Amino acid sequence: MSKPKQELYSLIKSDFSIFDFIQESALDGFGYLDIEDPSNEWINPKFWTTLGFSPNEIPENHYVWRTLIHLDDAKKFFEHYKSPNKPYDEILRFKHQNGSMVWFRCRAMLIRNSDGAAINAIISFTDVTELMRKDEFLERCNAAAMVGYWEIDMETQIPYWSKITKLIHEVPDDYQPNLSTAIHFFEEGESREQITKAVELAISTGKHYDVDLKIVTAKGNLKWVRAIGQAEFYEEKCVRIYGTFQDIHAQKLAQEELIKEKQKLQSVIKGTNAGTWEWNVQTGETFFNERWAEIVGYTLDELAPISIDTWLKLVHPDDLKISNQRVQACFSKQTEYYQCECRMKHKAGHWVWIIARGKVVSWTNEGKPLMMYGTHSDISEQKKKIERNTVFIEHTPTAIAMFDTDVKYLAISEKWRTDYHLEGIDLIGKSHYEIFPEIGDEWKKIHQECLQGKSIKRDEDKFVRKDGSVQWLKWEVKPWYTEDNDKIGGIIMYTDDITERKKIEQSLLENHTLLETILESIDIGIVACDQHGNLTLFNNTTKQWHGLPIANIPPEEFPNYYGLYRLDGTTKLSTEEIPLIRTLQAGNIHNVEIIIAPNDGPSHIVSISGAQLKGPNGELFGAVVAMHDITERKKALEKLQISEEAFRGNFENAAIGMALLDIDGKWLKINQTLCQIIGYSEEELYQLTFQEITHPDDLKADLDLVQELIDGKRSHYQMEKRYIHKKGHIVQIILAASLVRNQSNQPLYFISQIIDITQQKNAEQEIKALLDVTKDQNERLKNFAHIVSHNLRSHSGNISMMMDILLEENPELSENEYLNLLKSASKNLGETIAHLNEVVLMNTAVIDNLKGVSLYNAIQNAIQNVSALARESKVAIENNINTDEKVLAIPAYLDSIMLNFLTNAIKYSSDERDSYIKLSTIIEKDYLILKIEDNGLGIDLKRHGAKLFGLYKTFHYHKDARGVGLFITKNQIEAMGGKVEVSSEVDKGTTFSIYLKYEKN
Repeated sequence: MSKPKQELYSLIKSDFSIFDFIQESALDGFGYLDIEDPSNEWINPKFWTTLGFSPNEIPENHYVWRTLIHLDDAKKFFEHYKSPNKPYDEILRFKHQNGSMVWFRCRAMLIRNSDGAAINAIISFTDVTELMRKDEFLERCNAAAMVGYWEIDMETQIPYWSKITKLIHEVPDDYQPNLSTAIHFFEEGESREQITKAVELAISTGKHYDVDLKIVTAKGNLKWVRAIGQAEFYEEKCVRIYGTFQDIHAQKLAQEELIKEKQKLQSVIKGTNAGTWEWNVQTGETFFNERWAEIVGYTLDELAPISIDTWLKLVHPDDLKISNQRVQACFSKQTEYYQCECRMKHKAGHWVWIIARGKVVSWTNEGKPLMMYGTHSDISEQKKKIERNTVFIEHTPTAIAMFDTDVKYLAISEKWRTDYHLEGIDLIGKSHYEIFPEIGDEWKKIHQECLQGKSIKRDEDKFVRKDGSVQWLKWEVKPWYTEDNDKIGGIIMYTDDITERKKIEQSLLENHTLLETILESIDIGIVACDQHGNLTLFNNTTKQWHGLPIANIPPEEFPNYYGLYRLDGTTKLSTEEIPLIRTLQAGNIHNVEIIIAPNDGPSHIVSISGAQLKGPNGELFGAVVAMHDITERKKALEKLQISEEAFRGNFENAAIGMALLDIDGKWLKINQTLCQIIGYSEEELYQLTFQEITHPDDLKADLDLVQELIDGKRSHYQMEKRYIHKKGHIVQIILAASLVRNQSNQPLYFISQIIDITQQKNAEQEIKALLDVTKDQNERLKNFAHIVSHNLRSHSGNISMMMDILLEENPELSENEYLNLLKSASKNLGETIAHLNEVVLMNTAVIDNLKGVSLYNAIQNAIQNVSALARESKVAIENNINTDEKVLAIPAYLDSIMLNFLTNAIKYSSDERDSYIKLSTIIEKDYLILKIEDNGLGIDLKRHGAKLFGLYKTFHYHKDARGVGLFITKNQIEAMGGKVEVSSEVDKGTTFSIYLKYEKN
């Protein structure tokens, strides 16, 4: 060790301030860690200030520094320093006070004990945030530009590729290249030869290179890359070669496509034989090609000097106005493209038709048009052809119209005008969509497809006019071509109005559909045959009955195949008996009943009517029958007969009174029970009406309800009323009445049910009288409670006053423990009496007078009140209740409950062990459950569980046991909306669970 180093070590040992200077000045953080006990750690102030902590914010527990490490870095850091296999030197991310990220280079050294186990670690922190941010920014820039880095150490001959370089080569992040594999990624041939020569030249002469080459990636994809490299020399020897690697595949492809597109455009322009023009809108400077001048019979030299005025002088004045309007539409960005058909003056003096097309391709900073490019094409021959076609179309007898590429009218036949009511309207040059604004997107799409060369037609199509009327058309739309037959000049439409034909077809279809729908949906079986008996119609209902479809079999096989029987259900029909054949041979039939019994499925009894089918001249061409399923009707008749017999038996033997009455209230039928209820014989009642035996005070209400039944305002009613017994006393009954109507909804008769409730009514009177007596007794008890409460309060006040006088005259007694307990008991007695007085004064239900009460304070008061008793019995009481827990209760009830449970637990404590009482709570939904646990004598719940809370029930032979406390306590708990549960074991102890309403807020 050198002498200066020895001196420095000695100085540090003798003067710790030198160490402080080193760790504060040379580092951005320093710490001493305890591997086994993180709380025993120290991190120097420089670390905290680097993370933005002020001196007074530095945590007292320095191990808090661990929580500031980024989650992704923390795990690997703490796992490493516990059992490292090499010295720790990593970069970790920490959270700054302002929320930003701070990068520390962390280096750690372990301190081991005599056994070699790591017990402590010294760690240093160096702030590398700025460097990391620059590296991260550079990495992002390179990733955005797809620029990677590479280098080769010439001594080791090992290449290094950055992450982006590996990404470009489509190799994994852990891929390790070598010189051979690196070169072989370049495409075999020109690219590989070029990169090999460039690298060799750089190594030998130091010449840097910048070349665009092709590589084949690890996934077999061909890419264009830009490779830049340069060499580094030391003592005239190349020691390193390095550079960048960029993915330029997209740019290369775009350049190639641009070149192809430009060549293609030039060929297209030349092939179309069109003149081109370029116009600087702001200066008026204009350029034309030679073809533009040739169209009007000139050379460019003859037209010089050329400007926008050259065009203005040659164009027809009428067309110039339209052209200017369309140019302005482009300038205002209403349309993207300019297009106009114009006439230009030829050198020879005649007019040449051209179509001009163009587009604004650049704009000034102020948004004004700058450069506009376009073409002129000679369409004179096309115009001549249109004129010839126009003459033909105008005189054709069918509805035909000719349109240009903008779907504007060029020619119209007279039939077109009359079919679409366009007489007297000038259509030439107007848009088809202007004339028919109701045309939808579907038609517009058809027009555009035809302008692309497609022919479309439909034999029928529905068209809704603007006024809502419907028109059916047969139509065809096809393109028409210019004279040279290679360019679409527009479209031709042919239409034929087939509306009347469609109306007739639609009517026939609707009638046919209606008939089919009726036949297939009705619950009537329909079968038809031709003049030979062959089946021609078998509707859906018939198929369901037979379980079979129509079959081509002779009529004599119908009974066996379709299961046709006589009404006895066993004899099959003969061919002549089959209703369809019978109708065909003999004429119409009515209500012939047979049974259809298929092999698989239920049988049906059907009633059949049939008729012959004859032509206009009376010739027979078949027969048809309709079959009605009367199976349920037959069954219903049988059930009705059974039901009538059952009703008669129930009516006569019912345990309640039953009767049928006519609309006037006279009895039609009466059972014996009703006769017994009101004391009249059946013969006597037939001479009376119900009005005559009804108590007069109940008659109006009964008659009003009867009238509501008759008026249809209700279907039935029920009421309590009184009958007058034959012997003159009152009979209390419940009457239920309903009204039976006929098919015409006319009232027929009333059905009444009468229940005798005289005994129940008498019992109700007795109960009412008993309740009146109870109410009077309760009032007496309430008055008694007022008197007792008042007198107790007076006596309590006297006791308290005498205690105060005694202590005032004898101050030395204030230290007497028993006297203090007596004073506390006197105070609590006064509070209890006050609470009792509140209870006495309450007039509303207990549950409506609950208020928030501190459970902890209530228990503490109770503990003080029984403290002397607990001390005498050597019972320890633990109050484990949270001080902030409140319950909804009446204070007097709560005090009483606590005193009862505590005194009982003390009273029944065991002498065999150290006794205790523990009070705790748990929260369950809307309840705070108070647990009172003791280790006393316990209760045999199998013997006494059912009577535990009964009045005057005792379970131990204790001199003070009265059997009242638990009875009162249970009633007080339930009155406050709670409940009490108990678990106990003899000679082990008891736990009471008291459910009290929890005041959450």
